[in-house]
Amino acid sequence: MDAGRGSRMALCLWWPGFELELERVRTPSLADLPLALPTVGDRRRIEMGCAFAASFGVEPGMIVSQAIALCPSLVLCEPDPDFHDAARDRIAEVLRGWSPVVECSAERGRMFVGVDGLERLYGPPERQIAGLRARLEALSPWLAAGARIGCAPGKFAAWVAARSAESARSAGSGRPGAAVCVGPADLAAFLALQPVDVLPVSPRMVERLKRLGVERLAGIVRMPEPALVSQFGADGRRALAWAQGTRIDRVRPEAPARPIRVALDFPSPIGQLELLHAALDRLIGRALEHPRRRGKSVRGLRVSASLEDGGSWSIRAIAREPTSEPARIGAFLRSRIALDRPRRAVETLRLELFRFGPASAQTGLFDPKAGAPRAFGSLETKDGELLPPFRRAARVLRLRLGAAALYRVLELEPNSRLPERRHALMEIA
Repeated sequence: MDAGRGSRMALCLWWPGFELELERVRTPSLADLPLALPTVGDRRRIEMGCAFAASFGVEPGMIVSQAIALCPSLVLCEPDPDFHDAARDRIAEVLRGWSPVVECSAERGRMFVGVDGLERLYGPPERQIAGLRARLEALSPWLAAGARIGCAPGKFAAWVAARSAESARSAGSGRPGAAVCVGPADLAAFLALQPVDVLPVSPRMVERLKRLGVERLAGIVRMPEPALVSQFGADGRRALAWAQGTRIDRVRPEAPARPIRVALDFPSPIGQLELLHAALDRLIGRALEHPRRRGKSVRGLRVSASLEDGGSWSIRAIAREPTSEPARIGAFLRSRIALDRPRRAVETLRLELFRFGPASAQTGLFDPKAGAPRAFGSLETKDGELLPPFRRAARVLRLRLGAAALYRVLELEPNSRLPERRHALMEIA
């Protein structure tokens, strides 16, 4: 298997309602109760509900009070992202012991495994799936029984196959733990029968396709590509390639993450936002002093906390521009915390830096510190004017090239959300 290029043949493992089922495993008394996972914030809504809750009419996006009115016995499971992420990482570790090519999806309960070349080790796909279930069984019986597995060329087709395994089980024609395997020769015929809801496109596009009378991917295959592009743009071309089975998205191994983690325990739980901000500033300083951070800027950050009386809280943020300045990192995280603050007092606060960039030394070019030498100090006078020799050289270059060759960076709106509005280039005549 060429792990560098990824695996063409993919195996998708999917656990519907992953977070809710984990709560059932952790608390057996919830086994026969309708469960739902609410969103965070002041106006809480249903983010996810189990099949039992759906039978009462509870749907994602519904206000919590409305869901409780429809299902009085509904149990709201408080979000515990640390527990859910730890379970996902443990499953990924088991999968990496079976195949070197493992890719986690943005959805916690969906993972992809590359199986190119594994026939010599584990046999045909059916035996591979049986061996993989045995590994999951050793970790947790629920993981083995609850996994919907699909095997097909490319991640999209494998996900559709796993979804078909769930549909067969829900219809009563399949058994728990059933899997669907699709070979390259049968891929086009298999995809043609699938509903358009499986396409990884915007819900608006799916709705428009249904209004046009296109319910299954076979309808997209019959449509001419120019018509799809004119209606949906690049999404139309991608949808056609997925429906035809010509777009094979490989499973690519994820690089081992080496995040920088720091934590701070409080003698007594704190609930004041000011104290939380002060503790966060201390963690930022400690994280930036880590030896593995030196010479690199920071872009990906995650703040998490263990809450009083159990549960956890976390936010994950990607900065628009990488930086290594504590003040900018602190202001960025405080703005995110203001939108999603902990629901209860915090016992332990943690900070994780997981995505890095090059050294952010360019900031000094536009915003030099007091007393620092200017980047082009030797080319300018004390008043900021260009020296005559430099101006003459710029004029000669302009005459030779027929266009401006040198520009000066001017600061316009340094605090603008749009990068192109922060600075401008002015021709040097």
